Amino acid sequence: MGKRKIAFILYQFGVISGRSNGVRSQALSACNILNEFGDECILINGWEHYDWKSFDAIHIYGYDTAIHTFVKTLSFKNPNIFISPIIDSTKPYSIYKWATFNGFEKLRLYSNNYALRKALHLVKGVCARSEHEAKFYKESFGIDSKKVFSIPLSYGVEAPQNIQNILEGKENFCFHLSSLYQDRKNVIRLVEAAKKYNFKLVLAGNKGSDAEFLKIQQAIGNATNIKVLGFVSNEELKEIYSKAKVFALPSTNEGVGIVAMDAAVYGCNIAMTNLKGPVEYYPNIKTVEILNPYNIDDIGEKIVKLLKENNDENLYQYMLLNFSAKSIYFKLKNMYDGCN
Repeated sequence: MGKRKIAFILYQFGVISGRSNGVRSQALSACNILNEFGDECILINGWEHYDWKSFDAIHIYGYDTAIHTFVKTLSFKNPNIFISPIIDSTKPYSIYKWATFNGFEKLRLYSNNYALRKALHLVKGVCARSEHEAKFYKESFGIDSKKVFSIPLSYGVEAPQNIQNILEGKENFCFHLSSLYQDRKNVIRLVEAAKKYNFKLVLAGNKGSDAEFLKIQQAIGNATNIKVLGFVSNEELKEIYSKAKVFALPSTNEGVGIVAMDAAVYGCNIAMTNLKGPVEYYPNIKTVEILNPYNIDDIGEKIVKLLKENNDENLYQYMLLNFSAKSIYFKLKNMYDGCN
């Protein structure tokens, strides 16, 4: 098949929350990849008119209570619909399954998960970022495994060509980047680990409001080994990735954690939460440690161990092989081609 024409549709909340929305970022990344390799990916604008039959595939990112009605109506115009619902859950599959039946159609009572269950049975394919997420669609929503496609995310930075120079310039500190104020990012336990095990920690990202950041500031106290940068530009971020010996992501809830993938591409040793989805992106090698995000001692001990471990290019090469734009493109291509 030649050049494909693909429509990307973003769910409503993704429009409201704007650039900080992870689903939106994932869709933009996939769109850029498709266009880079010669397809025509169009971001749907609600104020424009489209010939829906002209698209080889329509890909929806995210969902809400209207998803079933939306997909059902759209399928009359073009049945080649795919969806990336994005499920970040630590609940057991059996418990989550119960929530997918929480609705009563005759009274027009819908939960998000009930509406999604109905929609998933209408689409041609469901995209999962990990095998852990794929199991939710298969076991909790009852979707045929043939309709579930495991398509991981790509790292979000341009891979450096001078990796050996970067490895030689590493400095002895741990870096963390996130929306720092979000409880799920687990910054306070990371701070407590840095204080207890006396390693240098650099924090960057959205600090939130003064009130939201106050509890982190109070946890830091007068510790001199912890530095908070707040927002950094892309160029500043590349420089920090290049210098950091370790990158830590001790989240208590995380879908993938692209920031850690980006750090790995810059040769950082990775201290990763033990959540099932993110863990799938990393090999069992000496420059990766899996930690218990609820245990300050485990966080501290794993980071200290990685600070003593020499950085090498094995993780860098692994990321390039498995999560490059080219790798993701062919997975998307195979999925879309299968509907024709």
